[in-house]
Amino acid sequence: MARATKLAENNRKGDEMNYIVGFIFIVLIGYIFEQRRHIRFLEKVNYNQETRHIMADHEIFLLKHQIGTYVFSLETLGYSHDNINKGDYTKHEPSPEKLQALQAEFQRQESIYRSKNIEFETELELRGVE
Repeated sequence: MARATKLAENNRKGDEMNYIVGFIFIVLIGYIFEQRRHIRFLEKVNYNQETRHIMADHEIFLLKHQIGTYVFSLETLGYSHDNINKGDYTKHEPSPEKLQALQAEFQRQESIYRSKNIEFETELELRGVE
């Protein structure tokens, strides 16, 4: 009879170990799923940050282009932005050669501007941003 109680006690200890191992297994599976969820969340955050950086870079480009357009307008009208910054508001008539050179440079800059805008819009479309 002593053997039966010892055998039952060993079975009970074995059952307890099975419960503990099963519980640890379930906890590890839950931990793995939580880590996968966290990785997906971080990937989404990273994707959104990259999109914001692309948009900020494009805004900076637009501002630089706008400044360049203002400088072009001043030079076309005969003013120099460097002289205006120094307080000299005198107008100097640009020569026809200078006007042609300014026009050629402006057209080159406009071509770059259009290319950058197309590139930016395409990038946003690929990212699914409207």
